[in-house]
Amino acid sequence: MCSERQNISLAVGTRIKNFRTERKMSQETLALAAEVNHTYLGQIERGEKCPTISTVYKICDKLKISLSQLLDFDMEIKPTNEEARYRIDKVLSDLPDDKTVELAEIVERIAEMQH
Repeated sequence: MCSERQNISLAVGTRIKNFRTERKMSQETLALAAEVNHTYLGQIERGEKCPTISTVYKICDKLKISLSQLLDFDMEIKPTNEEARYRIDKVLSDLPDDKTVELAEIVERIAEMQH
């Protein structure tokens, strides 16, 4: 029975880590947002600790996923529109102005091809 619980803890922890990294969040950022200790979050992600449903709910809330998404082990983890826009904004903020204009033109051409 203990082994089954460890397997479930590891599977859930791995999913949390995958969602977190897909969203480009550090452990510390997620832990702060979810109001859990970052060391504890690391233990959850490694399957070393079995969090309460309340803790899992807080983590899911900050990852902007439902409990059912977390527990759907067949579901592929894909970024949301909000996450994609955040990633684009982050890239744009690091580019010089002339490169930002070039990138905007490329995006516009790609968008035109989609219509």
